[in-house]
Amino acid sequence: MRSYEKTIFCVVIAGLLFIPSVIFNLKVLWVIGAIFDWLPLPTGWMKSERKIGSDVLKWVKIHVILTVAAYAIALLWIFGGWNSLFARFLFLEVWWLAVIAGVVLTSKAHGQRRD
Repeated sequence: MRSYEKTIFCVVIAGLLFIPSVIFNLKVLWVIGAIFDWLPLPTGWMKSERKIGSDVLKWVKIHVILTVAAYAIALLWIFGGWNSLFARFLFLEVWWLAVIAGVVLTSKAHGQRRD
């Protein structure tokens, strides 16, 4: 299994855990999902084997900004007392946008998308 396939697998598991954690306010399930979501970073699975261009770098920045924003919202939910349904779904929506940005940058990095 290639590195980006392992990354996609982890993100899928994270998403499958995040959805019920948000709906049913299960913070422990969210923590387990976050572990899967961040696992590709310390393992090096997200590292590019080739030099990335400025177009891909732009998407990396978008992905990072959205991911940090999603986790900031989640930390406010988990630890900050912002325990509303709105906050939980806002996390899920921003996280999903980060996932989409990650998919676009992966596609561009691997040259599968031709514009």
